[in-house]
Amino acid sequence: MKEHLTNSQISFIIFGVIVGYGIMPLTKDIVEKSGTGGWFALLIAIVIAIIFTYIFTYLGYVHENKTIDEYSEVLTGKFITYIFISIYIIYYFFAFTITTRIVSEAVKLSILIKTPIWTLNLLIFLISYYAVIKGLKSIARLCEIYGVVIIIGLLVTIVSLFTQGKLINLQPFFVVEDIKTYFKAIPVTIGPLMGMELIGIIPLHRKINNKKIFKYTVFMVAFIGILYILEVEACVTIMGHSVIHYKAALLAAVRRTEIKAFEFLSRLDGIVIAFWLMSVFCTITLWAYGTVFFIHKYCRKMKFNRVAFIVIALSFIVSMIPKTINQAEEVYKYIGYMGFVAAGVIPIILLIITKIKKYDIKS
Repeated sequence: MKEHLTNSQISFIIFGVIVGYGIMPLTKDIVEKSGTGGWFALLIAIVIAIIFTYIFTYLGYVHENKTIDEYSEVLTGKFITYIFISIYIIYYFFAFTITTRIVSEAVKLSILIKTPIWTLNLLIFLISYYAVIKGLKSIARLCEIYGVVIIIGLLVTIVSLFTQGKLINLQPFFVVEDIKTYFKAIPVTIGPLMGMELIGIIPLHRKINNKKIFKYTVFMVAFIGILYILEVEACVTIMGHSVIHYKAALLAAVRRTEIKAFEFLSRLDGIVIAFWLMSVFCTITLWAYGTVFFIHKYCRKMKFNRVAFIVIALSFIVSMIPKTINQAEEVYKYIGYMGFVAAGVIPIILLIITKIKKYDIKS
């Protein structure tokens, strides 16, 4: 039996899968590539992400009550669909595996210095496994709760940084001569906005997900993009161009900020780390669920819970292969390229075939 989610739950799943590990190195990566005009480079990426989101929502809406593997088979046949789904499985698997390793390294360096990496990895995987076997609806409810907390925490942090920062650090705000540079930065700026491809594993039902679903999904991606722009600008007001020297630029910025008017907010470290870990957990769990979901499609004789256990166990083993965090981050870069194929290339192909075969008119 398929799990049908409400429009609100779907939008918060999008939030949960997109807003994760990437919010820490976001500022460094963007400012390094496009300077103080990074907001414009992000704006371009937001438009692209919105288009990808609309396409996925449209495909799900037209092919009612079907997931991407099902309507892809109708459109392209079994063999091509097998290739597409294999890409998604590899992408999701390495995405949540490598992200877990990088996050464990970050937690070890910032909080639990003496804790072995394998212990942190195992803890994250065990919690994710429990969430995955509870099903997509339970994960969606979790994303709704965590999502509200994360949004509030991020907004409080951004406002706090702006109140303590210097607006002069944002200059020059926009340089006409650097337009080419802004467009060249798209591969970097689009990465943190990938995740909308998860819509493909959510069957849409028109009685539950009416045409407002388009507004929910598109608005959420646009909202995330605006949050990203505000985060980047806030960090730059505090640290200026020196943010390019910090991998966890957001954490570095908040550690330079003290709010004397509110004693409980005098140091923002704890708040940032708390909502960051919540966002990372949502992202890892959703990617893990996507991996298990597709593998279970081809291993129907095995119970979903058993497939989940095997996937998580294998992921734990693979997560320990990189010897250093730098090696893990190198792998993470290649995952970003796969994400573009999964979120952009494949759905565009399916959209073109849908239009050619006029499935949208038939439905």
